[in-house]
Amino acid sequence: MQTLTIPAAVAKRKQACTSCRHRKRKCDYPTPQSIAQSDSTFNEQDPIASFQLPPHDLLVEMVNLFFDNLYQLFPCFHRRHFMRQLEEGSIQKESTLILFSMCCLAARVHPDNVVKRREQEWYEQAKFSYQLTQRDPYPALRTIQSALLLIAHGCVSGDFSTSWLFLGKVWRQAVALGINRMDASNATSMGITPQHWNSGHDQVYGLDKREGRTAVEKEEYRRTLWLLLIMDRNHAWPTGWPNALPESHFKVDIPIADSLFQDMDPDVRVASYSNVAFVRNFDRLLASVSSTTSSTVNMFQYICVAYVLLSRVAEVVHTLQDEVDALEYAQACEELDTQIVKLRLSLPRKATSVLEASSADRGHVVWLQVMLSNCAMLLYYRCVKDVSDRNATAPFLHAVAAAQNVAQTVRDASRVSIEILLSPHIASALYVAACILAIQWRTTNDASFKRDIELFQLVFERMDETYIFLGLKFKIALAHDLERSLENLEDLRDRGARGMLADCSKWAHVKEEVVRRGLPIDIT
Repeated sequence: MQTLTIPAAVAKRKQACTSCRHRKRKCDYPTPQSIAQSDSTFNEQDPIASFQLPPHDLLVEMVNLFFDNLYQLFPCFHRRHFMRQLEEGSIQKESTLILFSMCCLAARVHPDNVVKRREQEWYEQAKFSYQLTQRDPYPALRTIQSALLLIAHGCVSGDFSTSWLFLGKVWRQAVALGINRMDASNATSMGITPQHWNSGHDQVYGLDKREGRTAVEKEEYRRTLWLLLIMDRNHAWPTGWPNALPESHFKVDIPIADSLFQDMDPDVRVASYSNVAFVRNFDRLLASVSSTTSSTVNMFQYICVAYVLLSRVAEVVHTLQDEVDALEYAQACEELDTQIVKLRLSLPRKATSVLEASSADRGHVVWLQVMLSNCAMLLYYRCVKDVSDRNATAPFLHAVAAAQNVAQTVRDASRVSIEILLSPHIASALYVAACILAIQWRTTNDASFKRDIELFQLVFERMDETYIFLGLKFKIALAHDLERSLENLEDLRDRGARGMLADCSKWAHVKEEVVRRGLPIDIT
């Protein structure tokens, strides 16, 4: 059998490092410098590279970039614990999936264009790996976290089908593993009790005994499950499609403050802090959150509570049961309005002001304030079509005020950092605010609304520079709304938030721009 050999000239040429070949000098390869170069770079033309993790030095750099730039969007990783696993090599052995997922997100903030171009390859590799996971994946925590990163990337890159389907899959995996009820006290009938966290049993809520044993791992699970709920709601409220996560089957306590979480010792088995119990009664939940005496502002805690409220607002707005003029609908809206007011009044000053918040919390303050205003916009932007009451459009003015609050949040955040506005979590809410202000501007000819709209246009421009598709989608959609006729805008106002979100006329223009740019995206 004939063997394949490498020509001598090629073999000799490859023995020299890049620097010495350029200078046409003999090289004593490998040298410390050449070893460092070979460890931290890779051949962009190598087809095998897309199936492999980047070299160790680059991998560490990518993970650090993720924590430095993207952690506030995905606050479910304990940095010290993760970096230790990375340096030990254990995570490379157990979950290349989480590393590919982190790399595909961190690629866009890497300064090297060669690395940036690997973004889609790493995404496809991570997506393929996750598709192979079964009902009870191992390691469970890293698998679920990976799914969240892939869902987020799918949203910003236009791969909506993958994001939607992965949401359903990862939730069912969480249920099969039992972590959706990790803090339930009435699960004894299912053979599960919270004490098992610290027992010597082989199984902990269906998890392998190597997982979920330390206080850090338990808190990571809580944060991961809450982030899953948040991302599920972010997919459901703009589309009118149902939630994948039913609240009645979610018993995970509210996470502790991020600063306390990151300061935790990865090896400690019992935490010195207690979590606020999650209960479905909103008044009780709000009272528990408000009664915490910690001097540290727990921004993620407030975001979790805001999403509980957003979920209930969206459920009322998109319900297929009650008509908008029914008494039950009005009563539900009134109760939700009261809860929005109570939550706003319960927030400490540092959770409401971007300028007064700590630098580490500013991104979450923007996130919280935008989503609270989003609750009000959805609740008050009601359908009044075929309603004879002359005051039927009055609630829309409350929606306009909420949209102006969003514009003010954008204005305040822009004075500090543009980056904290480029969050996929708030993009849809920014568009709703811009659309409401566009309707009010064109129907009243009040130029002050136009100035606020211009702020949103600029934010979507920056998003278009940052993400493959997210900013483009909303930039073109808003431009289409601004070109509508007055009659069309009045009709859009009367159809309410549900009618506005269901309007698909704008997406034809988005599709045309996608084709013009040659983007490999199918938005049908």
